[in-house]
Amino acid sequence: MEYVKTFLPYLVSIFTAWLAYREATKKYKLELDKLEQSHKNDLEKLMKQHEIDIENLKEKHKLEMEMKDKEYQHEIEMQKLKSQSNIEEKNKELEGNALYGVMGDVFKDLISGKITKSQLEKLQKQFPQN
Repeated sequence: MEYVKTFLPYLVSIFTAWLAYREATKKYKLELDKLEQSHKNDLEKLMKQHEIDIENLKEKHKLEMEMKDKEYQHEIEMQKLKSQSNIEEKNKELEGNALYGVMGDVFKDLISGKITKSQLEKLQKQFPQN
C-alpha cells in the first residue's frame, strides 16, 4: 500500500499529462486542417485569378494582332495606290511624249511637203479623238 501512496501522485500527473497531450494533439490537428483548407482555398482563388488574367492577356493580344493586321493591310493598300498612281502618271507622260513625237513628225512632214493636206485630213478622220 505504501507503494500506491508513493506512486499515486506520479500516476495522476502522468495521466493528467497524457490527457493534456491528447487534447493538444486534437487541437493541433484541427488547426492544421483549418490552415490547410485556408491555403487550399487561397490557392484556388489565385489559380482562378491567374486563369482570368491569362484569358484577358490572350484577348488583348488577339485584339492587338487584329489591329496590327489591319494596319498592315492598310499600308499594303496605300503602297498599291501609290504604285498604281505612279504607273498611271508614267503612262500619261509616255503617251504625251509619244503624241508629241508623232505630231512633231507630222508637222515636219507637212512643212517639208511629204504629207499633203488631203492626207492630213484622212489621218484626222482615222483618229478623230486626237
